[in-house]
Amino acid sequence: TSLKAYAQVIESMFKRSGDFKNADLLGKMNKQVDRLTNLIGDLLDVTKINSGRLQFNNSEFDFNEMLEEVIEEVQRTSFKHIIKKELNFNKTIFGDRDRICQVVTNLLTNAVKYSPDANEVMIYTIDDHESVKVCVQDYGIGISPELQDHVFEQFYRVSGNREHTFPGLGLGLYISSEIVKRLGGKIWVNSVEGKGSTFGFTIPAIND
Repeated sequence: TSLKAYAQVIESMFKRSGDFKNADLLGKMNKQVDRLTNLIGDLLDVTKINSGRLQFNNSEFDFNEMLEEVIEEVQRTSFKHIIKKELNFNKTIFGDRDRICQVVTNLLTNAVKYSPDANEVMIYTIDDHESVKVCVQDYGIGISPELQDHVFEQFYRVSGNREHTFPGLGLGLYISSEIVKRLGGKIWVNSVEGKGSTFGFTIPAIND
């Protein structure tokens, strides 16, 4: 964290002095630090899941507020894609806000990553009475039917093609599925190869 903060300060100094070449190099370094931090976090989460030590700090929270924060953060780092939204759920949730935020972030960043030739992704929510349904839709490479049952497996990665390769260890969807299950929900994918995918999950809501 201190390394990242130091790099950000230096990057700002380079920009102010007009040294955009070095500022760009520092920006790239920041991205690598983020990737490494996320990787370490994923590996730690997998260890906790496999040992039964994944903990949850449940509380009541505003679900839409959390979604708006995630959308804003992912949009800030997604320069090509526009994140469209249709939020139709206005109840509160009792669960681990940070873990649910982790799931939504993973689905949105995956949607952006696996649709390199598109310029938008979509997130929408549905009030399903006793639960909330969250869906993230992309217009990317899609997943063949025989592989869709495997995407939530540990270390499984969707392969690229000649035009595109996709980095990662294949842990994000596995971790997300385990979080959703432990919160009493379900997670799934609907996809058409070559046209895109919709990942969705449900978690229980608090009825007024």
